[in-house]
Amino acid sequence: MSGESVAFVHASDFHLEQPPYGLTEIPDHLRQILADAPMQAAARVFETAILEDVDFVLLSGDLVDPQTSGARALAFLLEQFELLREQRIAVYWIGGQLDGPDRWPEELVLPDNVQLFPRGQLKQCLFRRNDHPVATIIGVSSGGDGAVDAGLFRIEPTDRFTVALAYGRTEASSLAGYKQIDYWALGGLHQAKTLFQSPQTACYPGSPQGRSIDEPGLHGCTLGRVDRGRTAQTKFIPTDCLRWCSESIAMPESTHRNDLQRHLRGRMQRIAAEANGCSILMAWQIETEGALAGQLRGGLDRELVDWLRTEFGRAQPVVWTTELKVKSSAVVPAESYEEDTILGDFLRAVRQHRQNERMPLDFTGYLPERGKNRALAAVFDTGEDVSRLGLLEEAAALGADLLRGEDVL
Repeated sequence: MSGESVAFVHASDFHLEQPPYGLTEIPDHLRQILADAPMQAAARVFETAILEDVDFVLLSGDLVDPQTSGARALAFLLEQFELLREQRIAVYWIGGQLDGPDRWPEELVLPDNVQLFPRGQLKQCLFRRNDHPVATIIGVSSGGDGAVDAGLFRIEPTDRFTVALAYGRTEASSLAGYKQIDYWALGGLHQAKTLFQSPQTACYPGSPQGRSIDEPGLHGCTLGRVDRGRTAQTKFIPTDCLRWCSESIAMPESTHRNDLQRHLRGRMQRIAAEANGCSILMAWQIETEGALAGQLRGGLDRELVDWLRTEFGRAQPVVWTTELKVKSSAVVPAESYEEDTILGDFLRAVRQHRQNERMPLDFTGYLPERGKNRALAAVFDTGEDVSRLGLLEEAAALGADLLRGEDVL
């Protein structure tokens, strides 16, 4: 590489068309935060490129679905590309499953600093500084099968730093043998993942913004610098403005409600202090047994959620509790199933449904008339066996707590 340095930002999976999802309740003060999160996070990616004075930006697919995103997202992307052009920053972009070159509207002309790679055929670009070639970027937009075809990237070795842009699933063993590739800029995973590093690197930067509780923790982009030789030194740069988190805490069954609240308050204060201005969506799981488990299942869980939202959900930064679940390994005693009581009748009915998977679980009769044909009805769809068994186990435990007359409320 003749001793010249190279700096770049690598990002993927913006999904500008898809706001965060999965909340059963959306308070008014979070609506705009949720709606703006994808574009705010993407803007921070491009801001990082400018602030770090990089040479080029690598975009590894699924930035936006032009057919579902609307004009605002497309205009945003063009505006960001123009800002990079003004700073003489090149953009190398491969399409994923949603943003292939054939899906981009022809009437929206990309700035001349943007190279959008074709499908099915490897394209090679030279990044030049003062008309001198400094780096080689090769790439191909996804063919739609969701896997990286490493065989396409067989090229002649060069003394320049070489980047391969690829979208889809792959393993370290499939890429490590390509010694002519110094940096694999991969896309298609929403969680950051480095397959291998030094002297070669293969990296999924993840999505700049998590979309649901299934994408927890920090989200961002990768900053790469190559000063000597051909090894990229990489650094993860957080860009998310809304972060999904989950915590599990174990509490003795003798724990008093006030002690549990003090414990939760301490955890929430620490989370808020470490948020660095990022809004947090928090899911809790409390592992306990006995009386405390019964109290939580019997209504204390909802009371604690309301309290946490009141105390932390409207502060700055926002730490909004999305749910609080109880996990208990307690088993309903076998003799309870044989009792000649309402509890026994209930448990025997639950057991019948567990033993006979063909017995339907139809909860729609408990819905108000106006809710039967709306989205709420989907919550009661228990078609998956795992969901069905888990639901029946929870029902047996809660029913046992309530019907044996213990003070769980």
